[in-house]
Amino acid sequence: MSEFTIPLHKPFWGKEEEKAAVLALRSGTGVGDLSYSEELSKYLCKYLSVDFVLPTGSGTAALELACAILLKRGNEVIMPSFTFSSCANAVLLVGAKPMFADIDINSYNIDVSEIEKKITPRTRAIMVVHYAGMACDMDKIMAIARNNNLFVIEDAAHALGSKYKGDFLGTIGDVGCFSFHGTKNAASGEGGAFVTNDKKIFKMAEIIREKGTNRSSFMRGERKKYSWVRVGRSLILSDILSAIALEQVKKLDKITTLRRKNANYFLKKLKRFSSKIILPKETFDTSSNWHIFSLRTPAVLRDKMIKGLRTYGIEASFHYLPLHTSAMGNKLGYRKGDLPVTEEVSASLIRLPMHPNLKKSEMDYIAEAIGKIL
Repeated sequence: MSEFTIPLHKPFWGKEEEKAAVLALRSGTGVGDLSYSEELSKYLCKYLSVDFVLPTGSGTAALELACAILLKRGNEVIMPSFTFSSCANAVLLVGAKPMFADIDINSYNIDVSEIEKKITPRTRAIMVVHYAGMACDMDKIMAIARNNNLFVIEDAAHALGSKYKGDFLGTIGDVGCFSFHGTKNAASGEGGAFVTNDKKIFKMAEIIREKGTNRSSFMRGERKKYSWVRVGRSLILSDILSAIALEQVKKLDKITTLRRKNANYFLKKLKRFSSKIILPKETFDTSSNWHIFSLRTPAVLRDKMIKGLRTYGIEASFHYLPLHTSAMGNKLGYRKGDLPVTEEVSASLIRLPMHPNLKKSEMDYIAEAIGKIL
């Protein structure tokens, strides 16, 4: 049980998820790519208006699948340092190198002006991260990619349900990677999804995801036997978790609506502190799912603010420590001071509780506590 009265995250689970999990337990062995996995893929294809969706064991697994298909040893991938280690790990696991870029001070997403500066003959892809469900500047990023013959991998782990100029994030680049982690808007505990409109990429993904075999086509009745055809990995999502994820994505519009309502209320309540804190805002034509509600204070006050909120029973937290200043970042040749905006944001950002069940009285209480601490 959480020590906090108001937790950062709370899954929007109900009887539908319980029933689906029980039915999945009773109807099969729980392995992946059974009926619930198939239904999840079909539902997401229709919802996102994409051609191909493959459920994966995690958002990390989706990123690893994308990199295994699109990258080769010696390639470089331009990506933000302000993200989770999964992004860099996926690149390194195929023998490629992450090239960290700074972020935009307002959106906390990759700074488009930094991308072209880092392109070399070895650059193969741009990996964008839609932080907190806020869109990167995708028109400019896709134009850069086309002009330089680069792939675009969208880490949309935070962004299921968010849109950019009417298109769902995760469907604009060559590959989109989603997460159903227990902290995400649509949560099945663990899980993710790999999304693409490219049939060739999809066919390769099917094989790599299924341990390097052509078992998926065998299961569709397209061949009499299946065999090992290339190096692969085990990246499939259990049908039990697919059943839960399916019920969650069916509720996604409701989840997004409730989060937007809560975010707008929070913004209204905290506006009076705007001389002392920096509030989040939607940028680059985003319709955000408000996966995270973050604010920034001067770095000298950040830790005091987090500690103070926690004494009130509010689970406030910092977020990413920059990858380029980590021990692994140092091994890759990066040092503190290389990406000043990333370092500034990381040192000053505070995450506040945000989930569909958050009550107005709880947001009032959080705002009151912030006022007292300030």
